[in-house]
Amino acid sequence: MTLSVLDSIVLSFAFSVNMFLVSVAAAKGGGIRYTKGILQSLLLICFQCAFLYVGLWITSLFRIGEMEYDKWLTSGMLMIIAIKLAVNAIKKQGSRDSVAIKGLKTMLFLAVAASMDTFIIGMGLGFSYNTESFTLTIVATAILGFLVSLMGVFMGRQNSKVPVRVLIGAEALLFAELAIKMFFE
Repeated sequence: MTLSVLDSIVLSFAFSVNMFLVSVAAAKGGGIRYTKGILQSLLLICFQCAFLYVGLWITSLFRIGEMEYDKWLTSGMLMIIAIKLAVNAIKKQGSRDSVAIKGLKTMLFLAVAASMDTFIIGMGLGFSYNTESFTLTIVATAILGFLVSLMGVFMGRQNSKVPVRVLIGAEALLFAELAIKMFFE
């Protein structure tokens, strides 16, 4: 099964939400300069794209066989991620809205931590889709993610108010839409 262009763009937008929020938190209060913000954005897109591809590749090695059952498994995994994101968007959390960037180790940790959902989603999508069909998704995620991350760094340095819960809710809706579409395909 191959991924459509529209689905690739939707996935890229969903992955970019997470990169945006991490960039805003990293730059909040002027904690990092723009040069570190560019480096953080590059690390985010590198890990997001790499984790997506590795998740796709690992799961494609262990396909069950019948695509019909595989797409149900993929839909279920996407829906679980969407529900987890929706719950996080709804419940009030007492978390900090900024992260102190002290060096490259912290930047690497943030990039890896922000990419975990992408890895899980890649694993879910690997059951139903060929890894070659994700070339557009990975390229679009890299381009869009870099631009959105830079925008997040700019907004964080300006101490702009970011509707975190709304953005996480939108990300959940994008994943739920893909899961429902895939289930009924």
